[in-house]
Amino acid sequence: MLSIVILCFVIYLSAYFCLKNDGQSLEVEKMETFDDYFVESHHSHSKKPSL
Repeated sequence: MLSIVILCFVIYLSAYFCLKNDGQSLEVEKMETFDDYFVESHHSHSKKPSL
C-alpha cells in the first residue's frame, strides 16, 4: 500500500514540475458543455450560454 502512495506522489510531482517548466497554467477551467473538451472548438465558434 505504501508503494502505491509513493508512486502516486512521484507521478504528481513529475507532472507538476513538467507543467511548471513548460510555463503551462496550473488552473483548472470548468467544463460546461461537451464542446469544452475539444480545444479547436474554442476557436471555431463562440461559446453558447448554458441553460
